[in-house]
Amino acid sequence: MSMFDPLLGSPSLDHEHDVLLVAGSRPEVARLAPVAASIAATDRIRAITVATGADPMGVHETFDAFGVPTDITILLPLDTAPGVADVAAALMTRLDRLMVDQDPSAVLVHGGGLAASVAATVAFWRRIPVVHMQAGMGTDDLLCPFPQEAHRRVIGQLASLFLTTSGAALGSPLGPNVLTIGDTVNSLPRPDDVRCADALSRVREDLRRLVLVALDRPSSHSALAGLASLLERHPDTEVVITGELARDEPALSLERHPRVVVTPSPALSDLLVLLAAATVLVSDDPDLVTDAPGLGTVAVLVDGPNVPQPGDSIRSIGGSSVSPTVAQILDGDHGRRPAPSDGLEAARAEQAVAWMFGLSRSPRLAEDQPAGEVSEDVTTDPAESSDA
Repeated sequence: MSMFDPLLGSPSLDHEHDVLLVAGSRPEVARLAPVAASIAATDRIRAITVATGADPMGVHETFDAFGVPTDITILLPLDTAPGVADVAAALMTRLDRLMVDQDPSAVLVHGGGLAASVAATVAFWRRIPVVHMQAGMGTDDLLCPFPQEAHRRVIGQLASLFLTTSGAALGSPLGPNVLTIGDTVNSLPRPDDVRCADALSRVREDLRRLVLVALDRPSSHSALAGLASLLERHPDTEVVITGELARDEPALSLERHPRVVVTPSPALSDLLVLLAAATVLVSDDPDLVTDAPGLGTVAVLVDGPNVPQPGDSIRSIGGSSVSPTVAQILDGDHGRRPAPSDGLEAARAEQAVAWMFGLSRSPRLAEDQPAGEVSEDVTTDPAESSDA
């Protein structure tokens, strides 16, 4: 695959403004794909999706899985070492070249991943406004999670528009251009699997907890032991079992339980939607475990190498210790229940960007306007605000 799509070599004649949506990981795609879909549906801005990061093809495939075309895929040089500095150096030059070629009206990034940090830095150098989703400080600890929290704070110094999930960001006075939109992962479509969709509805509507079990290796069989007692001990918990071991007898016997769903091969989009809603992930897949913290989920890596992770968001344990560990997490309520959602988070992001470009009189949706309030015309361009 070429690094740049030749069809994107010149600005669109149909839209005055375009925005690069830069994703460097699967959790970032889960937040940006709904925004790209909302921008396309509203059709007053042009969204250009960019797949990049240490595994650009994985990001590319995730955009496609969510039904959002990947417009540009930035591949790393074949001799790029896996170290953070090497990946960052490669991204720096290629993202800079992309922004010169595309000359976008703005760049939109999410969170504090390496690609988001590099993209925001390059955009700032090129005087391209940066829109930051999940803006501000996530915690009061610079090292937790590492290095995402530090990256998030750096991006906060470079951005022109800040989109937060739930009110003002913790301890971070970001300036006047702060809008609360919610978590756009909640704007993703329901899983195609009806039973998974029903379980997800119970989790969201009844404020239940979800344990996602994704196991492939035969050596992980012992991780399934104890799930029945876990369900009895925690009546507010749903369990979804996926992976190759979902085809075996221990999982199939659990399927008879009313709060257990067994689905061996869910679509990637369904798997990530479930992961985003889960309180705990149990898996022997290191890639999926690595995705979990970015979606706010505590992960238990079965029989894998130790993964140092500040904040204890990833635990590497043996299969026989899975159920006690999950019970400990649930007992301590270290997991989270999904926040209430009206499904309009992505639409709010599109509205905010349109307001930034002067295409809307208000940064808020009509549904969010107080009764009787009349929107005023925008008098300043937030992209030019010196307070941000």
